[in-house]
Amino acid sequence: MDWQERLRVYQADRVSGAMALGYQAARILEAWAQAAPAERIEDLRAGLEALLAALHAAHPDMAPPLHLAAAARWALAEAPDPPAARAALSAAARAFRERLEAHEEAAARHAAALLRRARVIMTHSRSGTVLRTLAFLAREGHSLEVICPFSEPGGEGRRMAEDVAAQGHSALLLPDLVALQWLPEVDLVLVGADAWDAEGIVNKVGTRAIARLARAFGRPCWAVTVSEKRWPPEAGLHPARRPAPLPRSAEEARWFEFIPYAELTGLIREDGPHPGGPPP
Repeated sequence: MDWQERLRVYQADRVSGAMALGYQAARILEAWAQAAPAERIEDLRAGLEALLAALHAAHPDMAPPLHLAAAARWALAEAPDPPAARAALSAAARAFRERLEAHEEAAARHAAALLRRARVIMTHSRSGTVLRTLAFLAREGHSLEVICPFSEPGGEGRRMAEDVAAQGHSALLLPDLVALQWLPEVDLVLVGADAWDAEGIVNKVGTRAIARLARAFGRPCWAVTVSEKRWPPEAGLHPARRPAPLPRSAEEARWFEFIPYAELTGLIREDGPHPGGPPP
């Protein structure tokens, strides 16, 4: 599969979470760098900016492609000629992917430690880092009952339930509103985050309702993430935090929402759990 086909798949993906999209974006950049025909640095820079714009435009709510873009621009700025630039961009894409992998592994291990005494949990949408957390527990022989809301619009919960069951856990797939009534029965809620900043996280719409009700019922609600999902301040407010008019149709409605740390138990990153949110 060439970089153009990879890009089309990436642009059409409406199921994968931010981590999976971050991995995809890094592979696209590496394939593009190896195939870019430009003979001048200026042409290579123009082509790179067009690619980075396409990656961001396809998934404007996701933070990892913005961090990849910063790494790519830095790599290109240091290159003296096109061959060196291609090599530097390929290396930057591989290093970004490896860093994502290491950070996700560490964050999932920290999250798994919080779940070892749990019997029933709830999640929302389809977070790759939550799945990795559950995989750690499955390998230890710790089986959970996992409530997976449909997570409409998009319905990623259906795929999440399949993945959870494939790991050996018991997955209960429920309509979003039906799932909420079972929050008093869970030991803990664990969700992912497509982005985070100093004040809260951004995740699939429906997460805030789950977090609020979990708090009302005295149930912990943690978000597991990595530093590459931090929303860069230079990017301005995340789209989910910007004012928007009432949508005129379902197609105009936002799929993502902002959840302040005041409504969560805390954030789990590669450096461990942070009750109440990340340190300044």
